[in-house]
Amino acid sequence: MKTGPLYGIIANSKTRMRCVFCGVYIPKANKCIEEHTNGTKHKENIDQMAENGMIYNNEELYCKPCNVNLTEEESVASHIESDDHANWMAAVDNLIEGEFINVDSYLASESEDVYCEVCNCNINCSLQNIETHVNDILHRSNVAEKLKPLNGIFRVENDDELWCKLCDEYIENTAKSVLEHIDDSPEHVEWFIDIEDLIDGQEVSIQDFLKDEHEKNAFCNKCQVEIVCNARSIEDHVHSEAHLNQFS
Repeated sequence: MKTGPLYGIIANSKTRMRCVFCGVYIPKANKCIEEHTNGTKHKENIDQMAENGMIYNNEELYCKPCNVNLTEEESVASHIESDDHANWMAAVDNLIEGEFINVDSYLASESEDVYCEVCNCNINCSLQNIETHVNDILHRSNVAEKLKPLNGIFRVENDDELWCKLCDEYIENTAKSVLEHIDDSPEHVEWFIDIEDLIDGQEVSIQDFLKDEHEKNAFCNKCQVEIVCNARSIEDHVHSEAHLNQFS
């Protein structure tokens, strides 16, 4: 019989069981319990727990982000949809977007910390702690350094400036200027929108072009050929008969 901590099935009375994960009652019969625990909804709730910082302990569900034990009337799904939980998840997603901070271990209840990949450090998981970290000047500098080779930005002889290969423009050599250029320069943003739209699903790589200031080409892994890395050349290639035949 699939009962206990792994399945969230506990006794409720002599004739029925309760699924803590799904917030439903089940007849106390092996067939009914098996059908429930093998069901899509039950399995989805278990997956959602590992993605939302929820723990099953001592016949209770505990949500780490909200710091609450769920009532008997609540299920995993209903709690995730609650305002408090949804607001926390939205807030943390907003804080870590583009910041190279990984929250998976925290949400899977494997750690009480989140991990900053660019600073190589753990941060005790609270919204305040994460906000403080992402606004720290060292973190901002580390993010800028991480993004330079992903955005075609290179050092020049003048240490006060950097050169953006995509825009053929010089920018101030500060973390603030780099991040503002990447996020707010219309020409820079539009270059990525145009190119990424063309190469999506086409097995065309622009990584070497972005990392090497002297590289002029993108590379089609499907056709094993180089392509001049601009929108027109890439568009011509991905629509060419030779390329399309590789996908037929």
